[in-house]
Amino acid sequence: MCVGVGIATLAVALASPVGPRVPVAAARASAASAPRAVMVGMEPRRSPRLRAKEPSLLADAAESAAGRPGSTGGWLVRHRSLLLLIALVLHKCATDGLTRWTRLQTSYSGATVAVLSEVFKFPLIVAAICSIGGGASQIAPVFKEALSKPLGNCWIALCYTFNNLLYFDALSALSAVAYQVLSQSKTVFTAGLMFLLVGKRLRLRQVLAIGMLIAGAVTVNMQELARASASATAAGVAPAAVLWGVFLVLFSSFISALPNVAYEKVLKTEGENQYVNNVQVTVWIMIWIGVARILGASRELLAGAGAAALPSLSLGGLAGGLRAAFDGFTPAVWGVILLKALNGLLIPATFKYADNILYSYAKPSSIVVTTLVSAAFAGVVPAPSLLIGVALVVSSVVLYSSKPKAGKAD
Repeated sequence: MCVGVGIATLAVALASPVGPRVPVAAARASAASAPRAVMVGMEPRRSPRLRAKEPSLLADAAESAAGRPGSTGGWLVRHRSLLLLIALVLHKCATDGLTRWTRLQTSYSGATVAVLSEVFKFPLIVAAICSIGGGASQIAPVFKEALSKPLGNCWIALCYTFNNLLYFDALSALSAVAYQVLSQSKTVFTAGLMFLLVGKRLRLRQVLAIGMLIAGAVTVNMQELARASASATAAGVAPAAVLWGVFLVLFSSFISALPNVAYEKVLKTEGENQYVNNVQVTVWIMIWIGVARILGASRELLAGAGAAALPSLSLGGLAGGLRAAFDGFTPAVWGVILLKALNGLLIPATFKYADNILYSYAKPSSIVVTTLVSAAFAGVVPAPSLLIGVALVVSSVVLYSSKPKAGKAD
């Protein structure tokens, strides 16, 4: 729980227009004299209805942070991408580890967790609006604009819904290590989709960095993969179940990369409101999860389950259905819900202020952290393959984020 609170605080700080709070009058005066390049560079997030107050505040915040290199605001701006990556890695390690542990300890509904994680996003969005999104007075306009475009981000939410539901099935069929390694395919999907949908061409060094990243992630877990394979064989896990888990991870990686690239394009469009889009995506995910539940009940009904597949409309039946939905819930499961809800802050902030490739680095980096921590707690000397994998991942991060010298091509 403490990890979740810490990550949420860091996410809010990184997503905010960093700079000291100043009176509105002073902010407007500063914005009037500020160069237009500052205003353009900040990429105002407000749609035409909601832009009235924020641009001047953003301009003043950016100018103050840039003009005070020793200030905390200036430091956060300069290192925002690195700090976002750290927050993503911590979040990924905590979420994957806790989810896998809860799936082994108890049986609970992944659909219920998916719905609740979306519900928990609303108070997080409201808190973000109040603190960094223009204040409490902007809450109603944000939700009003989100509802004024009911089909906004509909298909993006559909892809996210499948990904959320497949996440639990995949971790039920595969170990956390195998899941993390196979999910590196998302980096390849992301790079290809960014080229096809956004027209972003990767430099040669960036392509090499992505290759090193995937190789490092696999190398780090060579021993763990062999151990997991041996454990699965000893436990009598059917090869078909493993293959099904592999397919789920690969399909999940694709349908996660596709909306991510489209969502980044939306968030980086001038005039688009980050919080309006967050509300639309969250509402539609809840709708699609409900549709999936209805389809599941209908399939059971057609398969011969009869009336038992349909929920009872009596008070006792509804109470029983509610208890069944929360069956197996423990404090750890509620921790998983909180961690997954934090995606509502971390992912949009990463897409807006960095890009999808940086987001893709979170998984392999989390593999490195998880494996190193496991080795430290077990008191074992890291294997050569682990050290080589760590070196590859770290070198990949440095290579991808490095900038070529002026006048030199990749």
